Amino acid sequence: MESIRIAGMRPVWGLPSPSPFCLKLETWLRFEGIPYSQVILNKPPQSKTGKVPYLLRADGSTLADSNVIIETLAKERGIDLGYGCTPEEQARAHAVLRMIEESLYFAAVWERWMDAKFWPTTREGYFGHLPAGLSKLIAGMIRKKVRTALHGQGISRHEPARIAAFGGADVKVLSSALGNRSFFSGERPGVVDASAYGTLANLLGFPESTPLKAVVEAHPNLVEFCRRIKSGYWREEG
Repeated sequence: MESIRIAGMRPVWGLPSPSPFCLKLETWLRFEGIPYSQVILNKPPQSKTGKVPYLLRADGSTLADSNVIIETLAKERGIDLGYGCTPEEQARAHAVLRMIEESLYFAAVWERWMDAKFWPTTREGYFGHLPAGLSKLIAGMIRKKVRTALHGQGISRHEPARIAAFGGADVKVLSSALGNRSFFSGERPGVVDASAYGTLANLLGFPESTPLKAVVEAHPNLVEFCRRIKSGYWREEG
């Protein structure tokens, strides 16, 4: 079986990755007990999407997008991503996954990259390891691209309070969806749990008191969910 090599971002703020999607993919691999190695990028991503994470395949090709990667690896290894759930349960998990990745994610990106209060921390975390002049140049270029992307997606067309409200509403729905269960997928963690952890751990791990972080902290079941995943699958990270 081909070894798994993931191209991604360097650890920041005590997080294995500041990218929710990189952390999601690695967490899912740990759920399934699939060994992998991480390749920390020191240059722009070479995937077709221009984003991380992506697989570096044995034939020299790359495979991007966390969901595509997971679906491909599951098919290659005979893993049922339905995890024995009913069609209704699978539909619910799909809807939660989309809310995390198509709604909450963008509110979190805006907060980290566009809010003037938190941008210095983001800049230092992402680019502080680079020489000062290069760090400032690259940070400015990428922030400009993020601003354009968020405007195109639509989230940045709203006032900051409204953006925080959008994200906060998603967090509250996540809390209700989890309820008293250990995992969103049921008895065992699945793709939606990996995605939820990738995003929630990044919100909690950011070293500033942000509006979205405060909302997550106000929901004990989500905080405990993150602790459960970390202690069960990321013990070496402390």
